[in-house]
Amino acid sequence: MPCAGDVSRPLSIALLILALVAAPAAFAVPLTRPLVLTVDATEAPRGFFHVQEIVPATPGPLTLAYPKWIQGEHTPTGPMMQVAGLTVSAAGKILSWRRDPVDMFLVRAEVPAGAEAVEVAFDYLSPPASFGAGYGESANTTPHLLVADWNDFVFYPLGPAMTEITVQPVLLLPAGWSWDSALHAEKQSSGKVVFAPATLYALLDAPVLAGGFFRKIEVGPQEWMSIAADRIESLVVPEERIAAYRRLPGEAEALFGSRRYGEYHWLVAASDAVDANGIEHHESSDDRGSAELFTDETELIRWGILAPHEYVHAWNGKYRRPAGLDTRDPQEPLRTGLLWIYEGLTRYLGDVVLTTRSGIRTPEMSREYVAWEAAILDLARPGRRWRSLADNAVSVQLLSGLPQAWSAYRRMLDYYDEAMLIWLEADAIIRQKSGGTRTLDDFCRTFINGAPPTAPYAVSPYTEDEVYAALNALAPYDWRGFFAARVYEITPRVPLGGLEAAGWKLVYDEQPNAFQVLRSRRLHLVEANVTLGLWIRNDGTVNDVVVGSPAWKGGFGPSGKIVTVNGRKWSPAAFAEEMKKAEHTAAPIEFTVSDGDGDGNDVRTLRVDYHGGIRWPHLVRDPSRPDLLTAILAPHRK
Repeated sequence: MPCAGDVSRPLSIALLILALVAAPAAFAVPLTRPLVLTVDATEAPRGFFHVQEIVPATPGPLTLAYPKWIQGEHTPTGPMMQVAGLTVSAAGKILSWRRDPVDMFLVRAEVPAGAEAVEVAFDYLSPPASFGAGYGESANTTPHLLVADWNDFVFYPLGPAMTEITVQPVLLLPAGWSWDSALHAEKQSSGKVVFAPATLYALLDAPVLAGGFFRKIEVGPQEWMSIAADRIESLVVPEERIAAYRRLPGEAEALFGSRRYGEYHWLVAASDAVDANGIEHHESSDDRGSAELFTDETELIRWGILAPHEYVHAWNGKYRRPAGLDTRDPQEPLRTGLLWIYEGLTRYLGDVVLTTRSGIRTPEMSREYVAWEAAILDLARPGRRWRSLADNAVSVQLLSGLPQAWSAYRRMLDYYDEAMLIWLEADAIIRQKSGGTRTLDDFCRTFINGAPPTAPYAVSPYTEDEVYAALNALAPYDWRGFFAARVYEITPRVPLGGLEAAGWKLVYDEQPNAFQVLRSRRLHLVEANVTLGLWIRNDGTVNDVVVGSPAWKGGFGPSGKIVTVNGRKWSPAAFAEEMKKAEHTAAPIEFTVSDGDGDGNDVRTLRVDYHGGIRWPHLVRDPSRPDLLTAILAPHRK
């Protein structure tokens, strides 16, 4: 029998040969010529895009990649399933191609001798309705507008980094449509826009908004807001709202110390046919909301935070980014463990601080918003008893796009809202430890903004240790232990230390929470989550239940439709009245719940032993402590 030494050399040679054969041949693609990408969006009103590419290539094996891990979505949600009609050709000949049997985002072809490029053609199909969390998994067109996310439209040679591939983008638009983007046009005529060449990284980071009903608003000397809508009425923005937006760049500059871009574009799609959401980019943001985004008070209260939130990402998220999110290629997995910094700090700075300092929300409404968030996290997240906030961030690809049922027990994307409360506490500690001479604003200026960028779209990644060191330089403290206790440990109760240190307390009473009332009105919801432990639609449909709550103990699950409450036909008003009556009786609240078509054979009777009435969360001043929160929310630019 031969010894191990006798077989090691042949085996290692075999493995080397196998590795060379399997290695992507795209490394040999010359990078001196741009990839020419033409997107024909003239049929976008019916959800259809035709794409043609000329991809530089050399004879031999070629691997083409479709973007898989999407920056800002933090997940492998590249919409490959929406690609149809794919053909690859060279020198006028159709080439056979094969999809990688393991990685569905890779296709391989053999480039014939004499060819200097391959031509790739396919159709991209915008879904008419959402089927997931990714932007490509929801509608990005309507009959009157489109959002062109370039990652939907490009195959590129695998091997070089995104910054090493140059793309010449061309976009064909429906007749008469206007557009905006952080990309710059070299020339345009008759709906054809030829953009200046850009790296693949810059291209993927610069979507285009276009539409027939279109308005562009000058927000600042370097900032614009463009709105595309399904109807002209949606382009009306109240003057006081525009004035608040115009204060936003100045407040951001005061917070960070400079403007981290050459120019900035808010690209807003106002349509009931698109999902309300936002995604960040270096010099723009893809913001989507309802047709009443600017005209309905309830939409202002819910989505007023969208513009400042995505704007903050120009500093925190795009320029400064956790090292695990600074990838060279969209095929490389994103390591999302520090999203409690990337998104949680942005939630605090954008949704609370800048939203209030600019006047998009009043301080009173922002306090109601924070109280609502804190109450939900404290009393309606049974998942916090088993899942840490750190695991919540690591698991984002498992938690995105799920139905609401069981989300309270799984935990939703709490690294946004819970980390917001943690960063408020960090702000209060810096103020206390420095005797009021330092604040989290200083951390934003010295660490998040940092040195001037070396190039457009520059990325400066950081590690967790660097974050702790920067905080310690401002206010010596056990920052590692501070975040470990709140982020990495299981915390059955929400950390309220920031509110308390800032001079406020979370309380519950019968006075309606102004933010919650407007939010529930817009979403047609009855939020009984911090009382009974139920999320209920106005029609009685049960969306979710808090495991361990009175409703859970009474037999509720996240399904069915409430038919009656204490013998009365279900309605939000009847529910509120019966909740009030239950405060003065020992009898449980009785519900009948239908789980089917209402034929009477599928009705259950459930009894919930709850007598606490309807409780609403609020923040009230603690006079024994300094009022730091008011100072945090106060405008910094006069």
